[in-house]
Amino acid sequence: MKNTLALKLTNKLNLTLSLKQQLKLLTLNHLQLKEEIKQELEENPFLEEVLNIEPDVFMPKDLAQGYYEEEEEKLSPLNRLAYKPSLIDVLEFQIDLEFDEKEKKIAYEIIGNLDEKGLISIPIEEIAEKLKIDVSEVEKIRRRVMRLEPAGIAAKTLEEALVVQYEEKFGENEKVERILKEDAFNLNEIDYLKHKYNLLDEELETIICSIKQLVPYPTFNFQESHTQYVEPDIYIYDLGDEFEIKINEWDIPKLKLTTQYRKLISRKDLPEETRKFLEAKLQKAIGIVKGIEQRRENLLKIAKALVEYQSEFLRKGKSYLKPLNLKDVAKKVDLHESTISRITSSKYAQTPIGLIPLKAFFATKISSVGTEGNISNEQVKALIKEIIEEEDKSKPLSDEAISKILRKEHKINIARRTVAKYREEMNIPGSRKRRIKL
Repeated sequence: MKNTLALKLTNKLNLTLSLKQQLKLLTLNHLQLKEEIKQELEENPFLEEVLNIEPDVFMPKDLAQGYYEEEEEKLSPLNRLAYKPSLIDVLEFQIDLEFDEKEKKIAYEIIGNLDEKGLISIPIEEIAEKLKIDVSEVEKIRRRVMRLEPAGIAAKTLEEALVVQYEEKFGENEKVERILKEDAFNLNEIDYLKHKYNLLDEELETIICSIKQLVPYPTFNFQESHTQYVEPDIYIYDLGDEFEIKINEWDIPKLKLTTQYRKLISRKDLPEETRKFLEAKLQKAIGIVKGIEQRRENLLKIAKALVEYQSEFLRKGKSYLKPLNLKDVAKKVDLHESTISRITSSKYAQTPIGLIPLKAFFATKISSVGTEGNISNEQVKALIKEIIEEEDKSKPLSDEAISKILRKEHKINIARRTVAKYREEMNIPGSRKRRIKL
């Protein structure tokens, strides 16, 4: 066998400080972005704020009306809402969007058995026994629940919760997964980690820096006594024949890179340690400037796709919400599903129907539909309600009869028991109780 040398070109993603900063900014909502920029302006010598006498950033219409009067009470309360979030409310809202009716029952049982840290407090075998289903079915739903917000909720261990949280923020990484599972509490043992996982100094530093951005347990940011504030990231105005979409950049400082420190890096007499420090700060500064622009462009692109697809929902309400998932939007805007998830996470839009999370634009497709296949469970409920309202009150329709009408007239193929479940969810009594003697 003859040994030879050969050159080979390969594509490899190098997660630089700049790219890492850009990814982080994608996940931040309006308030978090303001805080992040404020902190970086104080700590990063390569960043400075562009001060304009005439503000050229977007000002929300309801803010602009009272801006020059400088009276706080004239500002619309919808621009900043204070609330004390309930973890169960947050989870139930997401479950209603992400799961079908059979899955919801399992998911509700799972979140009903969480401890104070957000970990599942009982063996999943007990849930399976209670619901009389297979353990594998409960585990399948639990793994999906862990991907809701807060990430890692319903995990079995803190290590599992951290792995899920890391994947949601930064993507999958086998080495990081091993570190979190085996050495999550040994992050200060640098030499030990380098040797055990065969890591270079820079690679380990990046990993540890990312891990330190995670919260220690899923419910860490969901203290009932802590008031959180929400400001819209997007404003959506109904102009009649179309929608106007504006990214909320009010009070977001404009940034530019300074040149003074860049000249300093090129000096030959600069100590190597100082040079590395400044280069890292420069990379981070570049990432922030690029990241803000990238966040703006992608947020606008995604918002336009959501509004275009769910225009009836914005004008007529929840019953007109069409089925939509991350994959659908990813194809539409030519971005990866993980990017869509990062951008829509924890962000809100001020719309004609109120202040809503961007995730409210998504809905699961009904589990069994006819040839059209483009209807959500909320739309089916609306149709069932309409059929019942128009029925002969002396001879009300049975659930089986309603199922046949949906199949024949609307091409929606759902079983009688599904009609019964939807009817009960809307607090509509059965046919016997609806009968009225004329």
